[in-house]
Amino acid sequence: MGRLPQFYADMFGWRNIADQVSAVFHALPPEDRAHTAIFAWNYGDAGAIDYYGPGLKIPNAISGHNNYYLWGPGAIDPQVVIVIGGTREGLGGVFQEVRAAGSITEPNAMPFENNLTIWVCREPKISLRLLWPKLKHYV
Repeated sequence: MGRLPQFYADMFGWRNIADQVSAVFHALPPEDRAHTAIFAWNYGDAGAIDYYGPGLKIPNAISGHNNYYLWGPGAIDPQVVIVIGGTREGLGGVFQEVRAAGSITEPNAMPFENNLTIWVCREPKISLRLLWPKLKHYV
């Protein structure tokens, strides 16, 4: 499907993911950062954030994918959510404001892991805690 078999392709780009998300997080106003969550659609992207995040001073990721779902949406009720991937249309069903703030490009990753938009989403239409059960997916 991609340039490399998935086993190898999934090992590329973690630092890039974390760096790009960190740049978006640190571009937020300081008052927003305290109420911001980072959401990843899959455990690989979430793992990249959790692995490199402490050194970049960004929050741990949340995700509904596999075991990340079991760890829940975190302690805060975020007013701002940085989302890795997804679409404006899909996120617009959950947030009043959805703005593209960056992108992640990694040619050696699987095609569905390349050219991901980093979204800054504000004004949730529903609490993340209420939405959480709908975000669960196991693969």
